[in-house]
Amino acid sequence: MIIHCSFIKPGVRFSAPVFFEDGQNMFLGENRPAKPFHISALKRWNIPFLVTEGHIIHDDYEEENDVEELEPLDDDEDIAELEEI
Repeated sequence: MIIHCSFIKPGVRFSAPVFFEDGQNMFLGENRPAKPFHISALKRWNIPFLVTEGHIIHDDYEEENDVEELEPLDDDEDIAELEEI
C-alpha cells in the first residue's frame, strides 16, 4: 500500500512495518505509533510517500500503554542481597 505522507498523523499505526519510498529503509516498525518527530522528518526530507504491506490500525492509541509498568523496590532489601555476594 502506498501512503501519502500527509496521511501520517501523531499516533497512527500500521499492522506491518512502514518503509520509505525505496521499500528498503524502515520508517516505522509494526504497531509503532508515529510521533511528532517522525512527521517533522518527513517534511524536512521532502518525502512524498511511504509504503507498507500492512493496514492502518484503527483503535485509539494512548502513549502510556507503550510503557511497561515496573514493580517498586522493597527499600534496600533487594540491594542488600546483592551486596552479600
